[in-house]
Amino acid sequence: MDWHSFLVISHIIGVVFGAGGATMAEVFSIKALKDGVINETENDFLKTIYFFIRSGLFILILSGFGLLLLYRMEGVAPETIYTDNFIAKLLIVLVIIFNPLLVQAKIISYSVSSPLSLVSWYAALILGAWRTLDASFFSIVGVYLAAVLIAVFAVKYFYEPRVKN
Repeated sequence: MDWHSFLVISHIIGVVFGAGGATMAEVFSIKALKDGVINETENDFLKTIYFFIRSGLFILILSGFGLLLLYRMEGVAPETIYTDNFIAKLLIVLVIIFNPLLVQAKIISYSVSSPLSLVSWYAALILGAWRTLDASFFSIVGVYLAAVLIAVFAVKYFYEPRVKN
C-alpha cells in the first residue's frame, strides 16, 4: 500500500470515529438527560464515546497533515489544494478542536457544545466527500452556521429537561 492510500484510509477512519462518535454522543446524552441526571452507567458510556471522538480527531489531524505534506512533496499546486471547500473544512475542524475546550472553560454550555460537535463532524464529512462542490467560503460557512443554529435550537427546545414547578 502506498502512502497516499494509507493516509486517505486513515483519514476516513478518523472521520468515521468522529462523526459516528458524535452521533452516538448526541443520542446517548439526550437519552441520559431525559430525567435531568446522568448516572454512573450513562457517564461511563459517554466517556467511552468521547474517547472514540478524540481518537477520531487525532487520526484525522495526523492523516490530514500527512496528506498535505505528501501533496507538497509531490509538487501538487497549492491552488489545487487550498480551495474554498478546503479552507471551510479547516475552519470546521478548528471548531471541533476548540469546542471541548470552550465547554471546559465554561464559555459555552453542553447543550450548545453537543449539537455544535455533531453538526461540525457531519459538515467536515460532507465537505470532504463532496469534491465537486463549487461554493464560496462564505456560502459554505453560512450554511454551516445555519445548521448549527437549527441543531442548537432543536436540542434546547425539544430535548433539554424541563424544570417542573
